[in-house]
Amino acid sequence: MITLIIRRQNAMNCTAMFLPKLCFRFAALVIALLAMGGFSFAESETRLFKVKIDGKPAGEMTMNILKAEDGTITTSIDTELIINAYLVFTYRYSFHGKEVWKDGVLQKIESATNDNGTRYALTAVKEGPGMRVRVNNQEKISRGEAWATTFWCLPDPAKRKGLIPLIDAESGKDVDGNLQFQGQQQLSIAGQNVNVNKYKVFSKSNTDLWFDGSERIVRQSWLEDGHKVEVEMASLKRN
Repeated sequence: MITLIIRRQNAMNCTAMFLPKLCFRFAALVIALLAMGGFSFAESETRLFKVKIDGKPAGEMTMNILKAEDGTITTSIDTELIINAYLVFTYRYSFHGKEVWKDGVLQKIESATNDNGTRYALTAVKEGPGMRVRVNNQEKISRGEAWATTFWCLPDPAKRKGLIPLIDAESGKDVDGNLQFQGQQQLSIAGQNVNVNKYKVFSKSNTDLWFDGSERIVRQSWLEDGHKVEVEMASLKRN
């Protein structure tokens, strides 16, 4: 009986000495895996934007970004605009879109647009080296590796120079663009001073773009039929 008690006591002492070492080693392993990217966690954020046309409030845009554990990023964008002109003309615009990206490549884009009565229903899915695009029941094979004209994030660094293939997020049309880096700035965004990188897309509609440190859009500006459109982030919520 005494021997058994001693053995149990020795076992407990060994356990007491062993467990802290085991916990320390496990913690070190977790830290190492995180540092090497061995673990990946889902993350999401919501960006709310205010839209102005010719300096006057015109509506809002909501952007929901979800990054899955496998690195797939799904971005949903919803825009509603109403413009009243001279009390006799009302212009309405709505856009509801969703993009799926993986490894910096657009995998799928869906959108429904109502541009003051002109409607587009777009579905484009990556197929081999290209994309199968369907707009208002008309189908075609388009270019792959395209950058969507929502411009919600910067393209892969290797694709920022020279001619950039674009896909119009509303109509599905192929557009050629050229991206130019115009320097770093500090802007007041959502009540905070934010360091941003400014770019300009030269295309059928030249667009000024400002991206934060995560290379996601915080502001954009362009001319549409002679009217200045400004879209600026008003709030950011991370989950």
